[in-house]
Amino acid sequence: MNELNNGFFANTVKNQSEAFDLLQSLSQTARSSAVYSEPVEKGDYTLITAAEVSVGLGYGYGAGGGSAPGKSEGETAEGGATQEFGGGGGGGAVLSRPVAAIAIGPKGIEVEPIMDVTKVALAFFTMVGSFFMMLGRMRRASRESE
Repeated sequence: MNELNNGFFANTVKNQSEAFDLLQSLSQTARSSAVYSEPVEKGDYTLITAAEVSVGLGYGYGAGGGSAPGKSEGETAEGGATQEFGGGGGGGAVLSRPVAAIAIGPKGIEVEPIMDVTKVALAFFTMVGSFFMMLGRMRRASRESE
């Protein structure tokens, strides 16, 4: 995976065309080459890594017109014309993480999952926190019933 696969991206767009370009640049990270690596051959074995790729994106653009800021409603901008306002923005996040290694060799095809230690740790701490929260509620309910 290259460094462009992970990160946060934010940009200001001036028109709908730039917003569409922003959408395309982030959605291109979900291509198959971001999910599966190029095969690496070592002896009788070929190794391919697989990754999970997540892309999130949001953007918007708005436009309007009227008198320039600070002018009264009857006054107009320079040249006697009303002024148009518009702008937009967008942002997104891209995340990729390895999930498996695929080995092709004399014994056939083997898929070895890659354990995400962070997710295991988060699940453990969530379970411990829930345990202590429920224990506190049980003690409180016991005191109230006395």
